[in-house]
Amino acid sequence: MKIIWRILQKELLSTIRDRRAMISSLLIPLLILPVVMLGLPLALGGLFEREQATTTQVGVLGLEYLNETLKTTLEKQNLTLVDTTNPQSDVLTGIYDVAIEIPINFNTALATNTASLKLYSKKGNIKSELNSGKIQGAIEEYRQGLIKQRLLEAGLDEKILEPISVETIDASSKAEKSSGQLAWLIPFFIAIWTLTGGQVTAIDATAGEKERGTLESLLVTPVRRIDIVLGKFFATMFFGLAASSMAIIGYVLSGFLLKKLFISQLGEDGNELVSIMGGTLDITPLRLLLLIVSALLLSGLIASVLISITLYARSFKEAQSYIAPLSLVMVFPAIGLQFADFFGNNLWVYLVPILNVLLFMNNVVRGKLELLPLLLTWGSLLAFTVLLLDVAYRNFRREAVIFRT
Repeated sequence: MKIIWRILQKELLSTIRDRRAMISSLLIPLLILPVVMLGLPLALGGLFEREQATTTQVGVLGLEYLNETLKTTLEKQNLTLVDTTNPQSDVLTGIYDVAIEIPINFNTALATNTASLKLYSKKGNIKSELNSGKIQGAIEEYRQGLIKQRLLEAGLDEKILEPISVETIDASSKAEKSSGQLAWLIPFFIAIWTLTGGQVTAIDATAGEKERGTLESLLVTPVRRIDIVLGKFFATMFFGLAASSMAIIGYVLSGFLLKKLFISQLGEDGNELVSIMGGTLDITPLRLLLLIVSALLLSGLIASVLISITLYARSFKEAQSYIAPLSLVMVFPAIGLQFADFFGNNLWVYLVPILNVLLFMNNVVRGKLELLPLLLTWGSLLAFTVLLLDVAYRNFRREAVIFRT
């Protein structure tokens, strides 16, 4: 253990001296995640509120056919109606965010039966869709008023149109509500920063030493190869865990700041964004501990993978090219997390490395704590880590790998 500790110290010191690596691995995840969770809801919430309050010009083809009641209802939504001849082209070219086409027989059709109009907007364009929502809200208000008036004229109660009333109740737990619809991003970022934090140390400890010519000096000392592997493994694991811990702290910190300082300043749209993004993350000490232990085991798995791969590289640059595809290994399971509810009780998914720990951390964030998935996930991570460490140890014993220059 003394020799392993010496090698560990050497690798830790080597990484700490690289200020850029320390900033990218530790400081950025601590700062960028609160910025995402605080800044985006605040910015978009303010944007939505400003757009609702801003007077927007709307191109209207057939403005003269629009009755005064509907026109007034539209204008109450901070909409200025401007006569135009080609509403679709105006929206396409950006002259107006939205436009309306009123048919010549609009009022006649409205008086006798049902009238129709065309609304032009750009799907996927946030500003266009917000203003389209303004118009649809105004038309819906006008439609409800017209229905009420016609029912009264016919001597009917307006409730006749609602024979069944449905009350929707959110049965989610407090943890599920606070984690939001984008809770799957939390384990994804933890995994990404675990990889980011560990790769700098892993590359420097293997390919970097090859490139500097110091690996041979280490190998001729009276130190067992297994001690060298474990020393480099623990150093890589340490920085992977440190980076993932910063990500966890960043999430907890941003959730605390949102609830205590900013959430009261957000409007209705801002609060909805916060809910979707999981900005009010409420995590208990037990769930925090489970996240940290899972991050620890994940960092061990990633460290063993990194050591095994980077040892093959001849240089620092070549090692980076080998590691680059590993990001996709994190992305694909994270995409699968969006469909985690469809996995049901299929316990086999907790045996698949990377996917299992992301799924388990997703469950922890949502407050879903079960013993069997925990045992399968942690046991699987340990088993694969030991297996990959054995691969790394065998590679350290092969001169064809060590002296591959």
